[in-house]
Amino acid sequence: MWDKIVDFFQTYGVKILIAVAFFVVGAILIKIILLIVKKVFEKTNMERATSKFLRNFLKVVLWVLLFMMIFQYIGIPMTGFIAIISAAGLAVSLALQGSLSNLANGVVIISTKPFKEGDYVSIGSVEGTVKEIKMMHTILQTSDNKEVSIPNQTVVESEIINFNKHKTRNLLIEFPVSYGTDIPKAKDLLYGLMINNDMVLLEPNPVVQLLRFDESSIVLRTGCWCATENYWDLKFELMEQVFNEFKRENIEIPFNQMEIRLKDEVEVLPFDSTPVKKRSEDAVVKIVENDDEDEFIRYLKNSSKKFKSKPKNNQNTKTKEEKKKEKLKKKKKNNFDTN
Repeated sequence: MWDKIVDFFQTYGVKILIAVAFFVVGAILIKIILLIVKKVFEKTNMERATSKFLRNFLKVVLWVLLFMMIFQYIGIPMTGFIAIISAAGLAVSLALQGSLSNLANGVVIISTKPFKEGDYVSIGSVEGTVKEIKMMHTILQTSDNKEVSIPNQTVVESEIINFNKHKTRNLLIEFPVSYGTDIPKAKDLLYGLMINNDMVLLEPNPVVQLLRFDESSIVLRTGCWCATENYWDLKFELMEQVFNEFKRENIEIPFNQMEIRLKDEVEVLPFDSTPVKKRSEDAVVKIVENDDEDEFIRYLKNSSKKFKSKPKNNQNTKTKEEKKKEKLKKKKKNNFDTN
C-alpha cells in the first residue's frame, strides 16, 4: 500500500505540485484580470448592471480555461474530457432549458437596456425599484420593502413600464365635484394651486379640464408636468391641498348618492352666462345647400329660418306693410286718372 503511494508521488508528485502552483497563480491572475476589467468599465461609464453581468460571464470563462489547462498539463486526455463535457453539457442543457433561457434573456436585457438599476418599473403585475440584474433573475424591491425575484425570461416576455426613463412626467389627477359647483371658480382654484407649487413645471402649461359627467358628480382633471423624482411627492401634496381648499371654499366632493326632490322645489345653479360661439352663417348655409341630405342637414334646415333656401332672384323681399302702401298709392293714382 505504502509502496503504491510512494510510487504515485514519485511519478506524479512534481506535476501535482506544479499544477497546484499553476492553480494558485491562475486564480490570482483571474482576480487581477477581473479587477482590471472592472476599472476599465468604470472609466467607460458603463452601467453597473451591465458591467457586473459581463464580469460574471468572463469569470466563468476564465475558470473553465484554467481547469482545462491544468488537466492538460497533468496528462488527462482532453479529447475524452471534452467528449464527457459535451455529453454532460447536452444532458444539462436539456434539463436546464429554463435556466439557459433565463441566461440568454439576461443578455437580451443587458443589451437592449429597457431599464437600469435604480429605475422604478412595472413588470407584468409587479412594481418596484430595480435592485439588481443577475444572470438568471432580475431583483425588484417593492415600495413596502419586499424583494421580488423575476426570471429573466418572464421579464423579456412581459410588458415593461419604466417610470424613470424620461426626466419629466405628466401628472394627471381627477377631482369630482357636485353638480351645484361653480365650475369657473373650481378651475381657478386648481390653476392657482398648481401655479404656486414649486414642483410644477410651468412649461408645458398646466391645464384643468372638465373631463366627464358621472352619476353623482362632475369630474375635473388637472394636468401638469414635473420632474420624475418629484412625481409622487407632488401628487400627494396637490391632493391634500385641493381637499383643504375645496373645504375652505365650500366646494363639495360628493359621494355616490340618490336625491329625491319635490316638483315645486327650485334650485338655482351657477353657470357661465357667456353665449356659445356660433359658426358663421355662410358656412352653415353652404352645408344646408348640399344635395346629400341626411339627419344632420335636416336638423339644420328645420332649426332656423335663416338656413332655409334663399329666393332665386336677387331682388329684396318686401314686407306686408310696404306692399299695402304700394297698393294704396296705385289706387289713389288710378282714381286721380279717372277724374
